[in-house]
Amino acid sequence: MAQRDGQQCARPTLFDVAKCAGVSIATVSYALNGRPGVGEETRRRVLDLAKEMGFRPNRLARGLRLGRAHVLGLLIADIANPTYTEIAAAVVNEAAVAGYQVFLSHAGVHGELQRQQVETLLDQRCAGLIFTSVVEEDRALLEQIHAAGVPIVQVIRRICRIHADFVGTDEEAAGYAAATHLLELGHRCLAMAAGPRTSSASRLRAQGVRRALAGAGVEMPARWSVEGDLTVCAGYALARRVLARAPLPTAMICGNDVMALGAMDAMVDAGLRIPEDIAVVGYDDMAFASSRLIQLTTVHSPHAEMGKHAVRRLMERIEDPELPVQEILVKEHLAVRRTSGNALCGASISPYPAEPEEIRSR
Repeated sequence: MAQRDGQQCARPTLFDVAKCAGVSIATVSYALNGRPGVGEETRRRVLDLAKEMGFRPNRLARGLRLGRAHVLGLLIADIANPTYTEIAAAVVNEAAVAGYQVFLSHAGVHGELQRQQVETLLDQRCAGLIFTSVVEEDRALLEQIHAAGVPIVQVIRRICRIHADFVGTDEEAAGYAAATHLLELGHRCLAMAAGPRTSSASRLRAQGVRRALAGAGVEMPARWSVEGDLTVCAGYALARRVLARAPLPTAMICGNDVMALGAMDAMVDAGLRIPEDIAVVGYDDMAFASSRLIQLTTVHSPHAEMGKHAVRRLMERIEDPELPVQEILVKEHLAVRRTSGNALCGASISPYPAEPEEIRSR
């Protein structure tokens, strides 16, 4: 242990080293573990300070002191959805770098099942939880977890006004960008197959679409604005409903790429050509979206980056529970491909501006 004036001092922590080095706790962790992404000068300064301060990682002792294991819990909404598998892979890899294991739980949107799985994770003395599937009905559950002193990070979906960090994207801006792209191509008859209203992400994307339409003086008929689960089947059924009678829209924005696949199947079954008769825009930019057979125009969402940021923030929160709550927004961009087609009536296309990654405390 470090000595000062002949007195025995408390073991220095990652927080102490980070404070002295003037860097984040995550940077100290990566420097000590030889992780790429830390400048050589910073790495050397951190290592020298850690040695000078007598810092020695003692994960087992810390886990026992906190009454928790060196384990994180990850709750995902849909294990079959590539969005969540990509996030899960990044979380597992990033947690391993920090010396943590991850318990994966799949509860979908079933509140009681999710509550039971959270209780199981807490019984395993998890040091922190990452949620990707929260809905407003989960507010009481998250507040109980926070009251128990277990750190929480929300990813993609969130419940506002609770003491929990959030990692995601500007969903409202994404919806706005998708609609603006189609408007700039000359479309004025736009339909929207949105995700479930219980999802904060789906609500915000829909708000962005409506804001863009309102700004262009375009009104979307009520029967062209539909919502459902983020699945192929739902996308097909919703598109069939919109295409059931004339007049037909010239473009459709879908809640995610999976819904877009189903919607495009319905369009083909209705005898429509994509994009000649109807344009399609998705969200997520899943691996299949860039396939030569599909070439789906979509908003690219960096899921792996979200997973990494979620773990890094959870590490900082575990080390210092008193840190201010942060909202970490990872930038996204519009990937323009075949399904949105060419400009109508000679309309010009302006690119979706790439906003810098934004981190806000609240």
